[in-house]
Amino acid sequence: MRGGGPARRYGGTAVRCLALGLLAALPANRLTAQCPDGTPPPCRGARAAAPAPVANSVAVLYFDNRSRDSSDAYLAEGLTEAIITKLGDLPRLTVKSRFVVGRYRGSAAQADPAAVARSLGVTYLVTGSIQRAGSRVRVTAEMSRAASGDRVWGEQYDRGDGDVLAIQEDIARGVATGIAGRLLPAEAARLAARPTRNNAAYDHLLRGDQLLAQRTASGTSRAIAEYAAAVGLDPSLASGWAKIGLAEALRLEWSWGDGSVQPDSVLTNGLAAADRALAIDSLSSDGWMARGYLMMFRNPRDLAGMEAGLRRAVALNPRNAEAWQQLGDHLRMKAAGHPGRDSLRQEAIADYRRALDIEPGRPTTLRWLASMLPVGVARLAILDSAIASDPSSYPALEERARLLLALGDTAGTRAALARAEGTIDPSRRTAARANLAAVRFRVGDTTGIRAEAESLLRDLPPGVPIHPYVAAALASLFATLGDTARTVDMLDRQPRGAFAWAVNWATVTPDLLRDPRARRIWDENRPPWAR
Repeated sequence: MRGGGPARRYGGTAVRCLALGLLAALPANRLTAQCPDGTPPPCRGARAAAPAPVANSVAVLYFDNRSRDSSDAYLAEGLTEAIITKLGDLPRLTVKSRFVVGRYRGSAAQADPAAVARSLGVTYLVTGSIQRAGSRVRVTAEMSRAASGDRVWGEQYDRGDGDVLAIQEDIARGVATGIAGRLLPAEAARLAARPTRNNAAYDHLLRGDQLLAQRTASGTSRAIAEYAAAVGLDPSLASGWAKIGLAEALRLEWSWGDGSVQPDSVLTNGLAAADRALAIDSLSSDGWMARGYLMMFRNPRDLAGMEAGLRRAVALNPRNAEAWQQLGDHLRMKAAGHPGRDSLRQEAIADYRRALDIEPGRPTTLRWLASMLPVGVARLAILDSAIASDPSSYPALEERARLLLALGDTAGTRAALARAEGTIDPSRRTAARANLAAVRFRVGDTTGIRAEAESLLRDLPPGVPIHPYVAAALASLFATLGDTARTVDMLDRQPRGAFAWAVNWATVTPDLLRDPRARRIWDENRPPWAR
C-alpha cells in the first residue's frame, strides 16, 4: 500500500462522505455526522445542494456572556442548553443539539446568521445574550427566520431576583409559539417543569453541569462540590443527587482522584446519592442511570443490576441520550467473549445511534460507535465527525491515529499522533503516553520507546492495583515490544472483574494465554457469560 497518499488509499473527502451511506445498513434510525472539514453532510463536491430545511426546524445558538466576570460563562451555557432541552422535548419541533450548534459561537456566528442557518439546515435561528450584575440578570433573546432575516419573536428580560428558570421557560415558550402556534396543554406543562424552586440551588446545578461536561478529573471533582451545594440548599432536588451519583461513577471508571479518597468510599457516596434521588423521585431517569452505572463497580464480576438500571432509565425517559450511551457501553463491554457477541454488538450500535438521534454530534458516542465498525472509510468518517464536534477529544484523536495506521497511511498516522499529543488530559497521562508510544513503535518511530515504557512503569504507584485502562495500555505497549513477562505483570496488577476483562480483551492473544500466569489472570477475570 505504498505511494499515492491518503486520498488514493481510501478515497479522500468525497468517498468518506459516500461511506456514510454504509451506516444505513446498520440498525436504528438515521445518524447525523459531519464531513472531515467540519461541515454537515453532504460534503462539498460529493452531492447536490442540500434540501430545504424542515419548516419547524430551529437552532438555538449559545448565548453571549456579557457579564464583566468571564466566569459567568457557565450561566450563558446553562441557559442555552436548558432551552435546547426544553424545546427538544416538544415532538412538533426539530431542534439542533448542543453539540451541533457548539461549533457556531461568538461574533462570527452573529455576523452572518443566514450562513449559519444554511450550514445547520434550519428554518429558524435563536440568538441572545446574558448579563449578570449581583443578583440582577438581564437576558435578551431573538428568533429570526433564517432565509429572510425577519424577526419572528424577541424579548428582553430584566430580573432582580436572578430567576433564570423563569427566563428560560419564557424564552422556550416564545420560541415554540412562534414556530408551532398555540401550545397544547401537555407541551405547556413540559416547558413549565422545574427541577427546583430555589434559584441559588439551580445556579449551583448549572455550574456543576458545565464542570461535569469537561470530563476531567478536576472538573468532575468540582462538579460534585457544586451538586452538593445545590442539594444542600434544596434537599429535594432529585437531579442534583442523581448527578452526584453519575459523577462518582465517572470517577470510578477513570480512576480520577488524588488518592485521598478510596474507591470503596467513592462507590458508597455515589450509591447513596443515586438511592437518595430515587427515594425523592422513583421515576428519575437520571437516578436509575447513575445507579445502573455504579453497579458496574459494586458487582465487578457479573455486573449484576447494571443493565436493569440503564434499561429502566431509557424506558422512563427515551430522550435521555446519556443513558442510551451508557447502555450501549454496557452491551459493547458485555459482548467481549459472549456467545451472542454479534447480536450484542448490533444492539450497542443501535443504542449509540439512538443517543445520536437525540443529540447529534455527541463526541463520545461517535467515538464508541466508530469503534464498533470494521476498519475502513465508514469508521474514519464517524471519527472525523467526533473530532469536528470536539477538536480536543483525545480518545477520538488517538483512535484516528490507530485507524490510519491500519489503513496504511503512515504520514497521516504521524500527523494524528502529533495532534493527539497536544490534547492529553493530565489525569489520563500514563495510559495515553503508553497507547501513543505503542502506535509510534508500530509506525516505525522506535527511538526511545523502550526507555519511555520503563519510565512509565517507574511512575506507577508501588504496591497498589492499577486501573484497567492503565493496565491495558501498558500491557499493550509491552506486548508490542515483545516483552511477555512485563505484559503479564501489567495484567496482574489490575482489579479483577468483567470491566478488566472487557478492557483487556484485545490485548490478550492466544499466544499470550500459553503463559500459565496469563491464563490464571484471564480465568480470574472471566465473567459468567464469557467463553
